[in-house]
Amino acid sequence: MTETKKELKENFKKFVNSAGKAAEEVGTELVKTAEKLVAEAKVLHRQTVISVRLDDDSIRRVEQLLEAGICHTRSEAVSFLTREGIKSREELFRKIDEKIGEIQRIKEDLRREIQ
Repeated sequence: MTETKKELKENFKKFVNSAGKAAEEVGTELVKTAEKLVAEAKVLHRQTVISVRLDDDSIRRVEQLLEAGICHTRSEAVSFLTREGIKSREELFRKIDEKIGEIQRIKEDLRREIQ
């Protein structure tokens, strides 16, 4: 009977180890799939392609983002830097929006006067 208990314990340990390994593998696959889906969603979100010329320092910064693993492609890195630049100058863009609104109102006033 003692031998049977030992076998049961050993089998149970093997089962637990096997289940743990399987759970780890499933978790790893889930992470990979989630990362892939996030990357695909980012690509779908960005729909306009723009060619840009960058100076050497900007290219070096883009390459740093790739090397650090923050971004996976140069396109993603340039998009990231653009978003961050816009965020950092939010007040400037607010003022630009106000001025554009004023210009549009003036143009509309001029159109009405001509008619």
